[in-house]
Amino acid sequence: MATDLAPTPSASRTRLWPIRLAGVAGAVLAALLTWVLIEPVAGHDLYAPALGSDAPQDIGAVETIAVALLPSLAGWGLLAVLERLVPRRATLIWTAAALVLLLVTMPWGGTFRTEGDHPSLVLLHLAVAAVLVPVLAWSSARRRPFGTP
Repeated sequence: MATDLAPTPSASRTRLWPIRLAGVAGAVLAALLTWVLIEPVAGHDLYAPALGSDAPQDIGAVETIAVALLPSLAGWGLLAVLERLVPRRATLIWTAAALVLLLVTMPWGGTFRTEGDHPSLVLLHLAVAAVLVPVLAWSSARRRPFGTP
């Protein structure tokens, strides 16, 4: 009887875009809120690390939004592709890829302008991932009818 209430993949697919859009928006808002707490509230002028001969780059609200939005949309796109290519394993593969990309893009190196830049940038990365990864993974799991692996 419980399977009668389960959404079919075709029925749930059309209802997932608002959830995924909310996940992307939530990730961007989480990044922006974190930036607001770091810069205007705490008074820390945030800079991205200098890599090679480049000078450290000031990170403002626009940069924060762009750097949260573009990878979030790319993650949504990757999930959609995986759901078409490997529907039974899409959630697992996407979640693993998202966590690996989080680790790869974490600010591990470079010359930081101040001691507070490194933990602040890590916090920004974690804020985006804390919203985006669970929402998109959950939405992908919802595509399959209940009881299917």
